[in-house]
Amino acid sequence: MTSIFRLQVDVGPEWSEALVPAGSELLWTKTEFGKLVTFWSHPGEPTAPADETHLLRFDSLPLPPGADLNNTVRGVADLAGAVAYIQDGALLWVCKKPAE
Repeated sequence: MTSIFRLQVDVGPEWSEALVPAGSELLWTKTEFGKLVTFWSHPGEPTAPADETHLLRFDSLPLPPGADLNNTVRGVADLAGAVAYIQDGALLWVCKKPAE
């Protein structure tokens, strides 16, 4: 079975943690009443515990303020395995938290 997990998160330019069910992948985001709401697909029942940490952070798009306009780099995750998503004109990085 595949289920959807909805989670409101507070994300900024620094990495933030979000607890989601194990094996979750981000499907979609939207802004609701000024807050970021995320929707995650995961294997298992809808009652699966949120026990896997993912890291999220926003980056500037298309270029950070004051950037060299000849620069073709638009965003850098600075974390191996991070995946980029576009959310309301902003770049959202998402990554499963590495084992410590």
